[in-house]
Amino acid sequence: MRFVSRNLLALAVTAMGATVAFSAQATTLQITVTNNQAPGGLSITPLYTALHDGNFDAFDLGGTASPGLELIAETGMPSTIAAERRAIDGDSQPLVLASPNGPPPVQPGERVSGILEVNASEALYFTFLSMLLPSNDHFIGNDDPLAYQIFDAAGNFTGNRTINVTGAQIYDAGTEANGLEGAAFIQGVDIEDSPTGEGSIQQGLSLSDELFGEGVLLATGDTLNPALIDFTSNPGAFNLLTIQITEVAPVPLPATAPLLLGALGFMGWRHRRKTRS
Repeated sequence: MRFVSRNLLALAVTAMGATVAFSAQATTLQITVTNNQAPGGLSITPLYTALHDGNFDAFDLGGTASPGLELIAETGMPSTIAAERRAIDGDSQPLVLASPNGPPPVQPGERVSGILEVNASEALYFTFLSMLLPSNDHFIGNDDPLAYQIFDAAGNFTGNRTINVTGAQIYDAGTEANGLEGAAFIQGVDIEDSPTGEGSIQQGLSLSDELFGEGVLLATGDTLNPALIDFTSNPGAFNLLTIQITEVAPVPLPATAPLLLGALGFMGWRHRRKTRS
């Protein structure tokens, strides 16, 4: 009986220690994206997000798009950028937020959430990327990989975070001439556009009235409202998305757990008392 009591107590203490150690490293986050556009406004392809150590730099303004960024800016597909991320930081952790209602793009007024288990000691910073719809190669993202620090160097959560994505974070990847042809459109209208900025990542290249003056039927079936898509006149005031990052509270111990731990402690106390006697 003494052997059993001693081992049960040791097991309980070990389990509690392991739980505390695990909690210090692993954190559950909820990431939510809300499209703040009115009906007829802009949509985005499923939002690609990643927590990383700070070395994953998805793009540089004025530079040339990587193959991964080109693919996500032209089609919304994140497979290649994900491979580039893993090659740089094998411990980074991704989450893709796609609409559960119908087509996967996050459409005006829609909100999508997902859960990500994060090893806080290895994934300190947050990056997001997505293709802007409709466009040929416009995308959103954070140019600075260190812009959003979610955990400190000790692995502590820095607090709930709200990221307001405005027109200032809309870029042209410079990989495809702008027009009304491509995966974002149903109608293929061949309109030649100025090559300004093509070849490098540029900020503030508009989706001009020349392209969208009469309205465009999107792949989602909606009609674009030209009055809602001017993100260059006042980029900071153009309210595109809200991204929220919150910590999910840890699951509490079962109601019987305190009783079990208390009983084990009492058994250990009785064992020590009998030994002294």
